[in-house]
Amino acid sequence: MSNNNKLYKPAIPELQYRFRPNLFMWTNRTLFLGPLQQLDFHAMGSVAINVGLYQPFLMKAMNEPYKAYRCAVIPAGCKHELNANGNIVACLVIEKNSTDFINFRKRVPFPTSTITNIIDTEWVGCFQKIYEEKPSKTEINQMINQLLNAGGAAESEVDPRIASIMHTIQLDPGNDFSQEYLASSVGLSASRFRHLFIEHSDIPFRRYRMWRRIVSAMDTLHKVDNLTYAAMEGGFTDSAHFNRCFRDTFGVNPSLVFRNIDRFEV
Repeated sequence: MSNNNKLYKPAIPELQYRFRPNLFMWTNRTLFLGPLQQLDFHAMGSVAINVGLYQPFLMKAMNEPYKAYRCAVIPAGCKHELNANGNIVACLVIEKNSTDFINFRKRVPFPTSTITNIIDTEWVGCFQKIYEEKPSKTEINQMINQLLNAGGAAESEVDPRIASIMHTIQLDPGNDFSQEYLASSVGLSASRFRHLFIEHSDIPFRRYRMWRRIVSAMDTLHKVDNLTYAAMEGGFTDSAHFNRCFRDTFGVNPSLVFRNIDRFEV
């Protein structure tokens, strides 16, 4: 870990506030870069690593006071509120049933019930470089691979039956598979399925399905600039339903993210 003070240089205000959001999506990771104000209480469907590029940000879990963080891990399902006061924050979301998650847990062990502070300037340096140099999506992917030490063999901690169901939902999030059907498909009772799913994904089945539907809707929105169509393709009843779920997951209305986006690459 480097203690290079250059990683903590203040942003030039006119550049900092002129910067528009960037959103990059891959199969098992999503990266957001942009200025953030206040995000209401929300809970993501997968693990998130938040990094303040030039300034700390304030964050708190339920029934806790605000704390300042430069880098922090937020587990799936952990309800939290964030205030970055307009400063630029990177948010990297990685799927629980992925090698990204396995490699990250090897590097940064963290509890699954609370926010964890990270003291590691490599995270700050990596996302500052992405912001300042604006590399291609392929180059960004390589930089994150290096940050996560990806590429080696990794054994999943997720029960293979639950991993199989998570993969099924990823492939077809709009399908209203019943819990009974999915449980029987891997030889489990419905009650055992519910217990194992929370144990291995950290969130209930329905919340995970909602998370994958949001990801699917964002992917469709990249192809077709129509929020209602993207919402319904993702499995939501209409755009209002998608808006509510998006806000519950990210703490902000989707229009505030997508109407002023600079780079959106899938």
